[in-house]
Amino acid sequence: MSSFSSNAILAKARSMYSRRLTESNYEELLKRRDVTDIVTYLKSDTVYSDILSTFKDGVVHRGQLEALLNKEIFLRLNRLIRYASKKELEFYRLSITEIEIQLLLQKIRIINSKIYTGYEIEIPDYLAKYASFNVYSLLGVEDYEGLLICLRGTKYYDALVKFQPKEDEPLDSNLLELELKHIYYYEYITTVKKLYKGKKQKELLTMLNTSIELQNITKIYRLKKYFNATPDQIRETLFMESSRIPQSKMNELIEAKDASEFLRLLADSPYKLYIDDREFVFIEYYTEKIKYHLARRYMRFSTDSALVYMTYKIVYQIEIDNLKHIIEGLRYGESPQQIAKMLIY
Repeated sequence: MSSFSSNAILAKARSMYSRRLTESNYEELLKRRDVTDIVTYLKSDTVYSDILSTFKDGVVHRGQLEALLNKEIFLRLNRLIRYASKKELEFYRLSITEIEIQLLLQKIRIINSKIYTGYEIEIPDYLAKYASFNVYSLLGVEDYEGLLICLRGTKYYDALVKFQPKEDEPLDSNLLELELKHIYYYEYITTVKKLYKGKKQKELLTMLNTSIELQNITKIYRLKKYFNATPDQIRETLFMESSRIPQSKMNELIEAKDASEFLRLLADSPYKLYIDDREFVFIEYYTEKIKYHLARRYMRFSTDSALVYMTYKIVYQIEIDNLKHIIEGLRYGESPQQIAKMLIY
């Protein structure tokens, strides 16, 4: 990458990072007691004023706000991508694959659900220009066969064919989701190894492997606590790449007899996720917090533009998730103190 391109991405990412929500912003947001008040504050006192300018006075719906927050993620990343050199554009556009997979999974859940009959996905207008297939064609799909026709010739087609339901068998949406995410992980690893060498390659792969590993930890815990899954059932839902935790330790976690033993073993791992006296833990909170602090460290101190781009994406996604936690907490009448426990910053 040219030094101009690299320096431009570093400067722009750090400039956007400097305008992130602060502790005082979150304190103010937690004082708001409905979504409309949240929008009013974000419009008047934060960097979200531009994306929320379409909201006029009146009631704001939660779904509308979350859709705009998702759009803001895309727009921010696009501001960085515009500075990328042609040589490295393939890496920076990996985020498009992630969004496409999220959209496909939403559509698959609708097809597979009897509860949401008649409900339809919302196609992000900002995605159409960059997507690898005609995303609007998903709106006309009514069943799995139609989905296969729509996605024929794309990188997702073989995975969809592999998990096509047979006769009256139910669709295994969890394994299909794993297969689709594997497409992204493979594309990421292949692209990084093709474009980068040495320390740069190692750090980019470490960030991905750590994210995968933390997803595995969350999944093992949830499957043990809520579904009493066997070790074999758990293994087939995981990506077994290892990063900080040796494979032998990961096997111990999978073989743990229950969720409580899993947490005790995890406390003795490189992640050291300790639990309180009641053996209660928000596992998703802790794994996201680890990822956030690792990403923030790279974001602040790395001089590599690709790594700063990737870690900015993680840090900013967690900020958006914080806002969604606040919105969701208001929806269910949780106290500010309860909501604050789930925020990462």
